[in-house]
Amino acid sequence: MFNKKKTFLLIITLLCCLFMSACQKSAEEREKEEEASLDAVSASIDGMVTSITGEQITIRTSDGDSISFNMKKAELDCNSGIIPGNDVTLIYVGSRQGTDTSNVRLRKIITTDDNSALLADKISGTSDTLQNKTENKRTQPGYDIPKSNVEVEEKTETVYAMYNVNVRADASEDAEILGTLSEDEKITRTGICENGWSRVAYEGKTGYIWGEYLSD
Repeated sequence: MFNKKKTFLLIITLLCCLFMSACQKSAEEREKEEEASLDAVSASIDGMVTSITGEQITIRTSDGDSISFNMKKAELDCNSGIIPGNDVTLIYVGSRQGTDTSNVRLRKIITTDDNSALLADKISGTSDTLQNKTENKRTQPGYDIPKSNVEVEEKTETVYAMYNVNVRADASEDAEILGTLSEDEKITRTGICENGWSRVAYEGKTGYIWGEYLSD
């Protein structure tokens, strides 16, 4: 009796697996059939990209028309992205009335233009800009590198003196005293040194205060 039940359960399990496999196959076949039917009724239009936002692409055709398409569900066929100035072919389904694409579904955006060099220049330019910003920041009071050459984690935040504290010229208790802060007086912290000192902007200079004497 036990073996019959076990055999029956095994058969049911196998049938379920076969049924699920058949359903999955049917779904894949239906998707292929749907794509094939869309290919049969798809239209295309060529133009140059004038703007692209991720939600919408606008092209200018050889006739001078400016046409926008919703591109949220469109497939991109490109080597290195799509940018304004690229020549593209747009594949779509639906009824387009001149520049009215409200009843159109954009399926694919195709370009053979290579944007890799432009993108590399853009990334390089961004890096140069960031480097220039960092260098400019370091010329401002409060952002100098410590004379003791300790590592500094860059910060820009307002902190308060917990006591009457000395402001020194370097991240060391032996450094020259530039002045003092009164209890609860605020100051801009520009970095946290690896040895526990805080770098601050003090009266147009870079100063240092022992970190435990400051609070947020």
